[in-house]
Amino acid sequence: MQLRRLRARAALPVVAGLFLVACQTAPRITSQTSPQADLKQYRTYAFMEKLSSDNSGYTSINTQLLRASVARELSERGLTPTEENPDLLVNLLLVTKDKVEGSTDPRFGVSYGHWGWGRSGWGVGTSIGDRDIRSVREDTLTVDLVEKNRNLLVWSGSAAYKPTQKEQNNSAQRIDDAVNRIFDRYPDGSKKVAAAH
Repeated sequence: MQLRRLRARAALPVVAGLFLVACQTAPRITSQTSPQADLKQYRTYAFMEKLSSDNSGYTSINTQLLRASVARELSERGLTPTEENPDLLVNLLLVTKDKVEGSTDPRFGVSYGHWGWGRSGWGVGTSIGDRDIRSVREDTLTVDLVEKNRNLLVWSGSAAYKPTQKEQNNSAQRIDDAVNRIFDRYPDGSKKVAAAH
């Protein structure tokens, strides 16, 4: 009996950890491709000199992480970085919003009781109350690929997700995962150069 209790207590942290992982939602991914573009023709790229993910006059840590993840994904698709007349210019956007979320809890009840003047009987009542109202942070990462010669946006991919407190303090894994999921929507994403070799 004692051994069973010890095993049950040892399993609790594992079950709790699995529950937390299950509660984390995957990012919402969207992407668009210009009908005027043939993405197979592009061979080189460069990041824009002033990225939209930075508006403070310096390169933030999140921008550094984004650049590294995007460079890896582009490399896997056969694109080479260059500063001399690149085919594509890459812009990065990072938007953070605080959203209020919640759910209403409709309640329905039936009761039997006594009212004044000696009367008694059944009563039915309903009510709607607010429950679980909270402020939630949502981050949206966007990668834009612009054809330099025509100044034309040829592909854009975004990931919107709600980072946990832990991920807010250390966003490297979340950003890497989001960028990977974004590039899964890249039109030639099913055939990565790295996988072909």
